[in-house]
Amino acid sequence: MKLTSLLAFALFAFLLSTRAQAQTQLPSLKNTNWKMYIPELGDTITLHIKTDSSFVTTSGGDVVVRSACKVSGDTLMLTDYDGQYACPNATGKYQIAISDDLNAMTMTLVDDPCDGRVNSINKSKWIRATPPA
Repeated sequence: MKLTSLLAFALFAFLLSTRAQAQTQLPSLKNTNWKMYIPELGDTITLHIKTDSSFVTTSGGDVVVRSACKVSGDTLMLTDYDGQYACPNATGKYQIAISDDLNAMTMTLVDDPCDGRVNSINKSKWIRATPPA
């Protein structure tokens, strides 16, 4: 009887942890593009997320920052290495939430020593530049 109860409890705990992991797992951001309007720039920027890097362009196509990026769970980490708005050697961590229709993304500050990046993207709402396939 005790063994049966213990096995049932273990199975229940496993199912709960599996469900929690599924809820925090994002769809892949690899090879996606996201747009957002920046009032301070008076321009729409596009965040291009690749496999392990990202870059941001203006509406005219000029690259303004290049970053190494990593997605872990629901966290996006950016470490800039080039560009006029780069914060070299400063990794920013942002929690990502994707809308149910996969067309909107919100980035919320976890930790970032770069004030410029924080002021631009904390609590920012991005719209997918190209719809998901």
